[in-house]
Amino acid sequence: MLTIREEIKKDEVKSDGTYNIKIRFTLDRKLRRLSTSLFATSKDLTKSLKLKEGTPIKREVDKLIRTYQDICAKLQLEVNAYTLDDVFDYLEAERERTRSIDFIQFCKEWLEATDIKGKKNYKCAVNALIAYIGNEHLDVTKLTATFLRGFTEYLSERRMERIKVISEAGGRITSNRAVSLYLGSIRHLFNEAKRRYNDYDRNIILITNSPFENFVVPKQEATRKRAIPANLIKIISELPYRYTVKGEEANCRYNLAKDCFMLSFCLIGMNSADLYNAAIKVGNTIIYNRTKTRARRSDEAQMQIEIPSLILPLIEKYRDCTGQRVFNFYRSYTTASSFNRAVNYGLKEIGKLIGIADLEYYAARHSWATIALNKVGIDKYTVHAALNHIDESMKVTDIYIERDFVNENKANAKVMKYIWGK
Repeated sequence: MLTIREEIKKDEVKSDGTYNIKIRFTLDRKLRRLSTSLFATSKDLTKSLKLKEGTPIKREVDKLIRTYQDICAKLQLEVNAYTLDDVFDYLEAERERTRSIDFIQFCKEWLEATDIKGKKNYKCAVNALIAYIGNEHLDVTKLTATFLRGFTEYLSERRMERIKVISEAGGRITSNRAVSLYLGSIRHLFNEAKRRYNDYDRNIILITNSPFENFVVPKQEATRKRAIPANLIKIISELPYRYTVKGEEANCRYNLAKDCFMLSFCLIGMNSADLYNAAIKVGNTIIYNRTKTRARRSDEAQMQIEIPSLILPLIEKYRDCTGQRVFNFYRSYTTASSFNRAVNYGLKEIGKLIGIADLEYYAARHSWATIALNKVGIDKYTVHAALNHIDESMKVTDIYIERDFVNENKANAKVMKYIWGK
């Protein structure tokens, strides 16, 4: 049984003749003390150093003891096997409860200490939150469903202002991805805060609000379809290169974009980051782990693609002579992002030539999937696998199947034959 009482020790008298009052906790024959800010004078004490009944200091101490008793009653010590250390941890947590938890400061500290995919997006979400409230501090209790709805309206208004500027400039209007992404990031950070401050096993709950239970994060608009027809894929492959005045092939973004678009399409929509990072080529097969999802999958998103004969000259053209990677793009571009930007810049030029507004690198991937399904007759499951996606409903089955990539490469061969007849 837990007992809580005051304690005054004779040898702890202060120079001014007062005694500091401590609160003593005893449980299962173990004892711990808490200091207080209360002091008793000799007039408040009996000869045995007990507080005299009816004195103001006695009433203050009794009130403090009752407070501790009420707090500890929540632990239900009669039915839970808590130790005295557990009790003190709980008391410390209760003291923390009286202090506000700064959500924005938590977010900054957590992001600084954590290596998470898309950290830049999380930081942008926190910066948007700071801009919304006009302050770098936010009591976590203020994060309510009503607050989130206001933040959503703010993000939407900001997006509409941006759309107006882009439209007037003749640019492309983007989706509501940022609104959905930012709110999803704030939800994740809020859940991380609850994981840090709440101990559900010991009923220590410092963050009691759950704003996302009554708030739905807006869904992203459907991805814009970027597939282009087979005849335009062939036209891109037949576009002439640009040359220098000396008659040499120019080292320009247009030529780079033409080649990389072809590499991507003929390698089953291979992402630019994977062209940049791919490091293994065995015989006529490129083996790589999809950069976008490798960290989230048990198979590390491995893909094995047989190189179609059509692009063998491009494989040789961009071969990394050091053998460190399959392609040498990393020797000209410091990051996969800068490489992707250069390719897309060149594709804008190509798009103007063939009449496609805003042609993007990702169109190769969309086009391969669309042509494979709609024109070649490849079943949707094989297309799904060829794009190196995971079917959540088949996760358990996939544990028992050793993937050999045969069907995916057969499908690619059929797509190549449909467009180029070989």
